[in-house]
Amino acid sequence: MTIQEIKALSRTEEGIFDLAAVQQSAGLGNIYQAADLVYPVYAAYETTENKKEGYPDIMAQMRVLKKHAESEFSAENGAAYTAVMLHTVEQISPEIYENYRELLDNFRSAVKRMLEQYYDAKENRFAMDATSEKVFCDAVQKACAEHLLLAEKYQECIR
Repeated sequence: MTIQEIKALSRTEEGIFDLAAVQQSAGLGNIYQAADLVYPVYAAYETTENKKEGYPDIMAQMRVLKKHAESEFSAENGAAYTAVMLHTVEQISPEIYENYRELLDNFRSAVKRMLEQYYDAKENRFAMDATSEKVFCDAVQKACAEHLLLAEKYQECIR
């Protein structure tokens, strides 16, 4: 999506972009996959082009998205949510530490919850479909490569 398309999106009553409309138009499985098309682009634009003026809006929307992700938590939603959180935090300037840290903490919490709920350490395997596992493990691997997570702690996702 382009920034013009993102800014033209309608908003829900909660003030976030209408991700259901994006999901439908793009033929995606859930709103978190749609969010992954929207928020990283929005954050990159605000960081590089708009002098971070839209950060308060991004953070308000990400808090609502987190609330939804926690209440609708499943393997598919959780995997997609970890991906959108990682891709968005990558675009947020660490110079605005409070925002960067909040998003990073949300990402880490989602990773922790995914492992607690969907990883069986005794059998050394994930209890989720292959697509969700790939999305989740790709996000964890990328976060480890970027030193946002300690690789030693997430060996189950390192291929």
